[in-house]
Amino acid sequence: MNNYKKYIFDLDYTILIPDWSMEDEYFKKYIPKEQQEEFFKQKQDILNEYEITHKKYDLKELSDFFESYGFYVSEKVIYGWMIHNGNKIIDKVSDGVKELFEYLKNNKKMIVVLTNWFSETQILRLKRAGLYKYIDKIVAGDDAMKPSLKAFELAIEDDLKDECIMIGDSIKSDKIGAQRAGIDCYIIDKEHTIMDFYNKLLSYELNNKKVEIK
Repeated sequence: MNNYKKYIFDLDYTILIPDWSMEDEYFKKYIPKEQQEEFFKQKQDILNEYEITHKKYDLKELSDFFESYGFYVSEKVIYGWMIHNGNKIIDKVSDGVKELFEYLKNNKKMIVVLTNWFSETQILRLKRAGLYKYIDKIVAGDDAMKPSLKAFELAIEDDLKDECIMIGDSIKSDKIGAQRAGIDCYIIDKEHTIMDFYNKLLSYELNNKKVEIK
């Protein structure tokens, strides 16, 4: 493990574990009842396709994209969705995140969140989770989306690439994007958790030698 200067974190399923059950309650007020079943069935697939075909999240472009699938979701409704999720989604902070963030800030490291959703939603969630105070910068989907090189360049800024590491749960978005940008990556899964990563840092500090990240 290198002595990294900047730690770039994915948000969902990396530092926060979300419960999206409150999201559909919002849309039930705006999507016609006869369309709701089909809308809820397709919503995530539509968002996934949007992220493949667009450079960033934009209210009008997302509204138009939903309409191309036969669902009228106005810009105002999408903005309300952003705020609703920011205030209502129930998030669990992943084990080890607060300990890791405390450690990084005590050691004068930079923490960046690189996420593919609108910044207003994510900032509200991070504040409610008590994590926003640790974060130096947020690069969100309304700036650029992973795995594009631009998203990673915005996160890396002028720092040396070998001083940056991406920590996330997605091979497609996080690992491939990090490889394109030329930085290291640590993938979160059942066997490689945030707590494991934190323990590797402590081990590196104690032993002052490389600890291999797999």
